[in-house]
Amino acid sequence: MLKTRFVGFVPIFIALLVLVPVGTAFAHSPVFPGENHSPETAYHIDDPAKSWAIYDELDHPDLGEYYEFSMSRGEKIQLALLTPESPAEGGFLPSFALLVPEMTQGDEVPDYIEVPAGYGATVVEGRDPGGATYEAFSPGWYYEVAGMTTNATADGIYYVVVFGTTQNEDDHTNEDHENHDHEAARYGLVVGYLESFTPIELMMVQYSVQRVYAWEGQNQFVALLPIILVLVIGGIILYLRSRKGRAPKGISKWLASFAGLAFLGSGVSILYQMFLTFSVTGFHGEATVTLIFFVFSAILGVVTLLYAVRDKPMLTTRRRIGLVITGLIALFLWSGLYLGTALAIAAALVPSHPVAKD
Repeated sequence: MLKTRFVGFVPIFIALLVLVPVGTAFAHSPVFPGENHSPETAYHIDDPAKSWAIYDELDHPDLGEYYEFSMSRGEKIQLALLTPESPAEGGFLPSFALLVPEMTQGDEVPDYIEVPAGYGATVVEGRDPGGATYEAFSPGWYYEVAGMTTNATADGIYYVVVFGTTQNEDDHTNEDHENHDHEAARYGLVVGYLESFTPIELMMVQYSVQRVYAWEGQNQFVALLPIILVLVIGGIILYLRSRKGRAPKGISKWLASFAGLAFLGSGVSILYQMFLTFSVTGFHGEATVTLIFFVFSAILGVVTLLYAVRDKPMLTTRRRIGLVITGLIALFLWSGLYLGTALAIAAALVPSHPVAKD
């Protein structure tokens, strides 16, 4: 029976859900800070051992951006600096300085970088890595231009200042230079080394990924277009089926239909982003991980649509439970862009269709 088949997928989904924290052990918790152009307005990092990916933009060539965290003597400090655009093509190559308390001697920093009294600086200059790195979980790409691993030499507050200027400044007018800086000066600062995620962070991944796509320079509408197209094309197919008397039976099945389409749309979006990333990085073996997430979304979509298009309309308790579980698992498997989860749970909560009985 359909309800047996539908509920039979629940253990599989639960097993896949357990795998998500294992997979994300190779990713970072994303952060999107605000204005932080001085030590007084530095963005505070609560746990510098936890791995964070801070996505930001240098909006002026003569301002640094500051981040702060507390350390005890001997604790490990790990930092990396990323850009979404090739330094050779975009002309932007950022660097960073670690400002260390009780440091009597240090490196010189640009005049516009404020070093608090009693601090010294260790500068790590950016370098062109020559090629982009494939990020399997978004999927996406980045260029790692600088990195540092060291130990804290004193107790206290440490600062990281990201700075940099565009190259070939003489080739642009002042107006073009300002526009180029604004468009090109995006960077990511990776802090920490221990991979851990709270449930809230896992649930927010779908939103964060869309912001990362914008950080990469993607048009937001184009990034959402695969999901939109699947919803529109799928809606047209459902309408044509209804004209032939094969419409979903009842509101629950209509809601589940579009939930399933949202899950499938996420799968198509994953494939689109994977091939887009290949255009920057070339084919990469880590795409296997990306394809696993595509399979997750495909399974969620197919199972939900099977419930939606079958003839039996009765919304039993088991089917309600199955729909709720499907929606929650999609949330943690980053499928459906929240719409699928909302529709699947709504499909479980509406009144039963009264026409037929199991």
